[in-house]
Amino acid sequence: MSTIRVRCLLQQCTKATLRLQDESVVTINRGMVVFVAFLKDAQLDDVDKIAKEIATVRLCESENGLKTIVDLPGDLLIIPQATIGGRLNGHRFQYHHNINKDIGLEFYNKFILNLRELCSQNKENVVHAGSYGIRQIYSCETNGPSMHIIEF
Repeated sequence: MSTIRVRCLLQQCTKATLRLQDESVVTINRGMVVFVAFLKDAQLDDVDKIAKEIATVRLCESENGLKTIVDLPGDLLIIPQATIGGRLNGHRFQYHHNINKDIGLEFYNKFILNLRELCSQNKENVVHAGSYGIRQIYSCETNGPSMHIIEF
């Protein structure tokens, strides 16, 4: 069994809002929310690989079938989410397999830059990001509970 190094949860949305600890608010309309967790064995090249996978996966509904987020006008909201890196142990989740916070922040910032570059091919795409390592308030409207997991 291979070790998981990166886990992302993708959620399509019609609108999503993230309120940061400083009370600033990030809002996207139609697009995709990307929750990301980097685990202990993650390497810098995993960041490039997961960003490219997200930009090229065909999940977005259109009148012509499924398209990538880059193909359509749509926004991305990236949210660091260490809890999706947890493992159930008995009746509790443990987070011993999550990456060191300093390295995680470096990987998260690179992940944002990579997705901004990949999505810049379509001038109608905007990539927003939450803050790493703090609690944030998230709300989402979706046209169906459509969530997908990508792991490396």
